Amino acid sequence: MMLGWSRPDPLTRDLIHLINARRHDHGDTDDAIDTLQAFLEQGREHDLLTVLAALDEEMAEWLFDLVAEASCTLLLDGPDDEKPAYGTMAALELPLQANLTAPLKLKIDPIATADLLHKSLQLPAGTVVRVESRLLTDATLEMLNLQMFHDHLVTVTDSRRVQSVAARLLPPVENTAFLLFELIGAPDPGLPDAWEDEQRREILEGLVKQCPELACAPDTIEAPVYAAYAMFDAQNAVRLHHLADETAAVWRELDPLVRSRTIVHLHTQCGNGVYMPVWTDLFDPELPEEHGPVWTSPDVWVFTADLPIEWPGEMLTNRLLAEGCTRFENHIVETPDN
Repeated sequence: MMLGWSRPDPLTRDLIHLINARRHDHGDTDDAIDTLQAFLEQGREHDLLTVLAALDEEMAEWLFDLVAEASCTLLLDGPDDEKPAYGTMAALELPLQANLTAPLKLKIDPIATADLLHKSLQLPAGTVVRVESRLLTDATLEMLNLQMFHDHLVTVTDSRRVQSVAARLLPPVENTAFLLFELIGAPDPGLPDAWEDEQRREILEGLVKQCPELACAPDTIEAPVYAAYAMFDAQNAVRLHHLADETAAVWRELDPLVRSRTIVHLHTQCGNGVYMPVWTDLFDPELPEEHGPVWTSPDVWVFTADLPIEWPGEMLTNRLLAEGCTRFENHIVETPDN
């Protein structure tokens, strides 16, 4: 076995060190960010996600917060005696109206929106706001990754001419759109933890005037997050909707007598990983137990940071209730070693 062992590369060793430092309640956040950004710059995003999935829940969420910050922030170059300044890529999740017609326009005025964000976020003087001129949807954001966000922000802060972060716009899978924007020259990389109701209404009213496809529902808007969170939220929505649509399509094609007695099992892996497999089984209670399900979906993997365990169940049951299916069981699968 030892003959096949190879020493981890220096970057992997740095990652191991920062995880061990966290386990022993010490470590430098700035050094950790530098290490994670080096992974992204080398195109090793998948290595980071593999490590995240192997950690316990508390460690995984801590590391993902760092990965999100690393992919969406940069320390700007400047004279040594100046205070540090950062570039940050953030996102707002916005409600869309129902029954939208295609193609979606979802265009906004980047200059007016930048002024609106500067005021609503109460940003310090000297912070420049750059806004993507097109709202993105779940399906569009699903095609992006952490490296794309990091590369985009590097280009923006270098003052080079940049293309929009997503050139293609796809119809929404869910009734949400995302506003992506950059804060250049901010005194710290943090984002506000909360908004006052007045600020929330102000930002949404200003955006609805520019883009009538948005819905006036200020209570649904949360404080801005790193764009990486928006990307993972969008990917979750796409995957879970595809699973719900697939399950509904199979249930609809069953023989009417079988369909009337079919029980839908939703399985979610509840454990300490950052990724969680979700799948469904359709059972006919009149078949013998050894027969197994009449249909089982392939696994759908979703990101679990800040994702309530009930969400996949709500999405699936709402979709099937609309089809006339009313028999559900939710199975949370836990394993001793997970």
